[in-house]
Amino acid sequence: MPLWGRRLLVVLAIWVAALAFAHWSPMEDDFGDFVLLFTAPLTLGLILGLLAGLPWWLPVGLLAFPGTFLLVYAASPWLDVLEVETWPKPVGLAFPAVGYLIVSWLFSPGFRWPKIGVGVLLAAGVVGASPLEDLRSDTEFEDMITSTSVPLVVPVIPGHTLVSSSSLPLNGEIELRYASPDGETEIEVYLHPETRDPQEMCLDPAPRYPIDERSECREAAPGVWVRTAPGWVRALGRAGGATMQMIAHDLPEDVLVRGFAQTRPVTPEELVELRDV
Repeated sequence: MPLWGRRLLVVLAIWVAALAFAHWSPMEDDFGDFVLLFTAPLTLGLILGLLAGLPWWLPVGLLAFPGTFLLVYAASPWLDVLEVETWPKPVGLAFPAVGYLIVSWLFSPGFRWPKIGVGVLLAAGVVGASPLEDLRSDTEFEDMITSTSVPLVVPVIPGHTLVSSSSLPLNGEIELRYASPDGETEIEVYLHPETRDPQEMCLDPAPRYPIDERSECREAAPGVWVRTAPGWVRALGRAGGATMQMIAHDLPEDVLVRGFAQTRPVTPEELVELRDV
């Protein structure tokens, strides 16, 4: 059988193996399935390359592993460009076979300029994957920000500047982080819809913080409710059409209370630029 025929049979066997493992996998988690679906077929390809007498079977079989990874890395951002959640199963499971085919072809004689062209395209795909992924992530984050019912305003806190916004706005809220110029003190700020009642929220426990263990909720200023614990302070109130809560460590209570006195508008683009991931 001609060389290309043997090579295509090996590639076909890799694809069929991936399809088979997709229907039967002893792994109990998604990561294990992912590893199995890629490593097992490529290991089979390494063995079949030897049995089929393919030239350079060992380096081809070994380089097919990182080659397939780079191929998946370069192709993944295109899911968002094409506005699909995942590749159709026959396509997604073809990556090990295609990775092996490309590496094997690159080791075959001739085709100098086509090989250079494919190499350039693959390199461009790998290099361009990161900016494309960042663009996708920025778009998703901006969509999450605009989908909340929280007015896009942020507090002006004395001695502190807005330095980051959470990359995961959850439960219809927006999380911000403020810091002093010297970085010694930080304040976590959560923006909620105005329909949330600051006093009721003050009575609720604050996960991850010891603020509510042995403390009472009291009104420190008109409409601003405060709850403290040794070294910690939590303030809640309405400002700029939003309900806000601020949590800080080793800061005077009045710094947070004064933060409700003034707000400024903020754009989704500004929050995108400040997102922490």
